[in-house]
Amino acid sequence: MKKILFASVCLSFSSFINAACHNHLDMGTPNDSDQLLCRDGYAVGYNYQKKVANWVSYYITKDSVNAFYKRSNSFKTDKELPSQFQSTSTDYSRTGYDRGHLAPSGTVDFSKDSMQQSFLMSNMAPQLPGFNRGGWKGLEDKIRNWANTYNELYVISGPVWDGNEEYIGNGVYIPNAFFKVILDPYYNDSIAYLIPHQKVKSSEMSKYITTVNKVEELTGFDFFSELNDGVEEDVESQLWETW
Repeated sequence: MKKILFASVCLSFSSFINAACHNHLDMGTPNDSDQLLCRDGYAVGYNYQKKVANWVSYYITKDSVNAFYKRSNSFKTDKELPSQFQSTSTDYSRTGYDRGHLAPSGTVDFSKDSMQQSFLMSNMAPQLPGFNRGGWKGLEDKIRNWANTYNELYVISGPVWDGNEEYIGNGVYIPNAFFKVILDPYYNDSIAYLIPHQKVKSSEMSKYITTVNKVEELTGFDFFSELNDGVEEDVESQLWETW
C-alpha cells in the first residue's frame, strides 16, 4: 500500500511540473539540476556553480514557431535565482563573448512574455561570436524549418564541460562544446549535434551530427526518459546524415 501511495504522489508531482513547464518536460527532465525554472517558451535546469544552465528544454510546434513578437534585445538578470548564483549582462561586457541563447528567441517569441523571458540571463551561455552567429544560428534556423515539416518537436540544448573551463565576469563558466538533441515524437526519430565551441559555419554542421547516446555519455544526462524503454533505446542510438 505504501509503495502504491508513493508512486501516486510521484506521478502527481511529475504531472504538476509538466503542467507548470508548459509541456517542455513531457519527455522527461534530463537531470536534477540545482534549480528548475519554468518559462512560457522553455524550461531550464540551472547550475549554481557555473552560473550557466545545464540544459534548456523547449517543446515547439508549427504554430508556435510561426508566431512572432518583435525582438527586444533586453537582457535581464533572472531574479528567481539566489543572488549569489545569478549571472548578469555585465559579466559578458568587454569579454569577447556573446550572450548566447540556449532556447533561441527567434523560436520562442510567440508572445511578448515569451520573447522577453528568452532574454533572461539564465537562458544564456558565453559563446564566441563566430559560433553564436554562425553554425549555432544556422542550426536554430534549421530546427524551425523542421518544426514546419514535422509539426512538433522536443529540443534540448546545453553546454558540455571538460573540467578545465575558464570563466568570465563574476564566475560565469565558458563551455568547451554545446549540444542539441531533437525528438520528433510522431515518428520517434531523433537527431543530435555535438559542436565544439569554436568558429563554425552553418555549412559544416553535418560534421557534428551524433547520437543521443553519445551526448548522454558526455553529459551524464538522461534524455527522453518518459519514452518506453525499448523505444528510447532505439531513438537514442539513431545516427543520421541529416533530416
